[in-house]
Amino acid sequence: MMRLICLFFPALLWAADGAPPPVLWHDPGPLSLDHWRCGPGGCRRTPAPPFQFVKEDLSGTNPKVTVKDSHGLTWDVKFGEEVIPECFASRFVTALGYFAEPTYFVATGKIQGMQKLRRAGRMIKPDGRFAKGRFELRDQPDFVFLANRVWAWDDNPFRGSHELAGLKIVMMLLSNWDAKDARNPGDSNNGVFRGELEGSPAFLYAVFDWGASLGRWGGPRRREKSDCSGFALDTPQFVRAPAPGQLQWGYTGKHQAGITGGITVEDVRWLLPYLTRIPPGQLRAGLEASGATERQTTCWAGALENRIQELRAVAAR
Repeated sequence: MMRLICLFFPALLWAADGAPPPVLWHDPGPLSLDHWRCGPGGCRRTPAPPFQFVKEDLSGTNPKVTVKDSHGLTWDVKFGEEVIPECFASRFVTALGYFAEPTYFVATGKIQGMQKLRRAGRMIKPDGRFAKGRFELRDQPDFVFLANRVWAWDDNPFRGSHELAGLKIVMMLLSNWDAKDARNPGDSNNGVFRGELEGSPAFLYAVFDWGASLGRWGGPRRREKSDCSGFALDTPQFVRAPAPGQLQWGYTGKHQAGITGGITVEDVRWLLPYLTRIPPGQLRAGLEASGATERQTTCWAGALENRIQELRAVAAR
């Protein structure tokens, strides 16, 4: 417990008297292949059919429905181009010590009790059959989303820390250009969860929407989601060091300066041990479990390895 307090001492200054401390990162410990197969929720929470329709979720831009599974757990089910990025990102970021909601890929299934749908009707057949769904767990008492708590990349309890810089690097590693934060009222992708860490209550800070990842970064006319050819195309420009101690990032996206700014070579060196202990086979297992085809898996895993090599190169200068 003393290690946790020392690590997040600057963040404790933001906690009100008696309130849980804000936490952005924790040591993820040893990784198992099951982590990549099942994600942060573990294999025991894998969505269990039959699924029962609850309602259509009209928030966001992708078709979604809410269902309950045979264990009585509530799931937000999303369809479309954000499925693979969200499933894989939940595995990748938690493998590095950051926080994410339990997220699973379900290749095919059937939802009982279907009602008339507006947006999701093109993804779910009238008899309830569907394919390629992202299931995100909703009712989890150990990880409760706080709807009224958001944070900004340039205004948070962790400014100047390796942990915050590491999360920015992860955003760029996955090409998540949708970096909306507290400066986007009602539409932030940076949230706070009430949970526990090492047996003590904590406010867990996280990026909770990774759907715009694994494609091309850039402005509205360039950026893409879940596009490995574009992801690979951007990879040679991921990062370079034009001079000792300087870093130049290729990433462009929303609130770009907040993502690319304030990252030092020492921040890269802090993150690298956690990145380099992930074997290529585990990256592939995570992509396959997230719904990627064999061709996509080879493409994304190879590009990610190349980006990590670029980080190694600038850290070695």
